[in-house]
Amino acid sequence: MRMRSQFSSPLWALVFLIPLYLTAGAASVYALTDQQAKVAGFVGFENHPDKFDFDGMPRTLPSGELERLSRGKIIVGMVITKKNVEGIKKELIALTSPGVYNMIKKGMEIVVADYKPWPVPKLYGAATKANRGKAMIALDRNLKTTSGGWWTGGEPFFDLTEADPDAGIKAWYNQVHVYDGDDFTHDWVNMFFVGSTGKRERVVEMSWDRIFLTSREILSPKPAYDTKMSNVFFKELVYVQTPPDLQGYGNLTYRYNDQNKLDDSFTYIPMMRRIRRVTSGQRFDAFVGSDSSIGDFRTLDVPVARWNWKLIDMQPKLTTLFSTDFITENKAAQRRHPVTVGDKFPRMNWRLWPSVFVIEATPKTPADCGVYRKKILWVLGGCWKSGLADAYDLEGKLWKTTQNYFYGYGDGRLLDLFSHYETDFYTYDHQRDHASPWHIDLPYRKFNVGFSAERFSTKYLQRYGH
Repeated sequence: MRMRSQFSSPLWALVFLIPLYLTAGAASVYALTDQQAKVAGFVGFENHPDKFDFDGMPRTLPSGELERLSRGKIIVGMVITKKNVEGIKKELIALTSPGVYNMIKKGMEIVVADYKPWPVPKLYGAATKANRGKAMIALDRNLKTTSGGWWTGGEPFFDLTEADPDAGIKAWYNQVHVYDGDDFTHDWVNMFFVGSTGKRERVVEMSWDRIFLTSREILSPKPAYDTKMSNVFFKELVYVQTPPDLQGYGNLTYRYNDQNKLDDSFTYIPMMRRIRRVTSGQRFDAFVGSDSSIGDFRTLDVPVARWNWKLIDMQPKLTTLFSTDFITENKAAQRRHPVTVGDKFPRMNWRLWPSVFVIEATPKTPADCGVYRKKILWVLGGCWKSGLADAYDLEGKLWKTTQNYFYGYGDGRLLDLFSHYETDFYTYDHQRDHASPWHIDLPYRKFNVGFSAERFSTKYLQRYGH
């Protein structure tokens, strides 16, 4: 078991204490220097040797687009707080969501920053070009190739538009198949419990591992692990390291290529010293008492064909791409970094993104999710990350807002493959006025580790729990 202070890593201090310290009237920020970027494992998009801009989505914004969309009420450099939000309520909700507006009313701050493009991993781009035009939505709502097999890699639906009657489910399949390595580990994750007063109540440390058994591009065996497991899309293992009363708690999930099939999911409960099978609906139970659930990972983590996906809008939105790619010399601002110190609300920079697919996702049956009537999800066209979700309870009332914070792009020489990633994950419960921020320490986020599929088993889950 790894016991570690959240302030112990010098690299962490460089990369994740990257605050943006702005006031409404002035800015005092410093971009990452070339040396800092090199040390941190970051390089600029314009100079990255693996830049591979292939996607047909809009990559630029007209000058003054944010001002035009907001009727001049929201501008770059502006800090939106509870003190000024009512004057721009209509414009803000149009560019964000009701959940974001409510969080600002409760104390969250948004720093409006300039647009930046988002790069594409080279090998992922190459796979997309090789497989372009081969993806289809089958009658059973699974993602298939035109020859009838399972999807083999890359972005399934190139040049997707809102006119497509299946735009909602296609955008989500693009999100599902964004390259995340053939396997990955988040070997040290901090999750904070933050109450209505803003006081940090608890910290839970855990690990999160996943192996993909199909659509493999780097590690052998590829493109699939073996014929016995060719029906499995991924296996995932989440287990708690601290505190002592939760140590050993773990969850194991098998997700299938046939996404009409329910997940196989198992939980090890240390107090009972036994493994219990978990239904798909139970994936939305509170994870170790937090505001998040396993089903809320990355805003929504479910078998796609078991939900309905309806595109309700596609337009530019303010998003959390490159949330903290600035450094400040102000020490007080450094201490305000939201996730690592457990603040109630994040204070991040938000940027206008040219094309955001706004999707209404609803479970087909109570067995798929017994707690939400719907989720309103954002999928960012081009990079295909899901950046935000508002969740509504069974009575149709706003319940939770989930956000992913995207910190930039990794250096392929450091991470084995040029890969962009979200490093922090945040859930706010509007009804309880309670938050659960997650922080992933960069040195312990690794791709293409070389996991064995046998490691992701109930035997291992129980052994770790003991």
